[in-house]
Amino acid sequence: MQGLINNEFEHLMISKRAQDPESVLATIKEYCAEVEAILSQMRNDIATPDVEFSHLVASCDLVKNKSRRIGCELVISTCMLLIGACDQRNKKKFSQTLELLKNDFSTTQSQLETYAWLERRTINVQIDQAESSGF
Repeated sequence: MQGLINNEFEHLMISKRAQDPESVLATIKEYCAEVEAILSQMRNDIATPDVEFSHLVASCDLVKNKSRRIGCELVISTCMLLIGACDQRNKKKFSQTLELLKNDFSTTQSQLETYAWLERRTINVQIDQAESSGF
């Protein structure tokens, strides 16, 4: 996940795993669902005749902050480009950069889902081991 996710993600996941292994899966699922919803809303917002760029900046900031919490560097970087398009009030550039953000998020999401799948397998192995040892 190098280049997509920074060390913040690993630190967060280690901390959550120690407290509750299922929370790692929930964190990834929640992040992906929330960002997907925001990106969908942004796509709808840019399609309106009277675009409110301040609202789009707020949405970009929301995605950026959610991504920062778990260290999604690629998404954060692209959000900064998107905010620049808003500052320029450039609808075409915003639409193009939004497509880039959707692609970058999709790449990141795929990596996060792979991580979640591996985490789920680890949890299942631990459960199987605990059951076979009589606990």
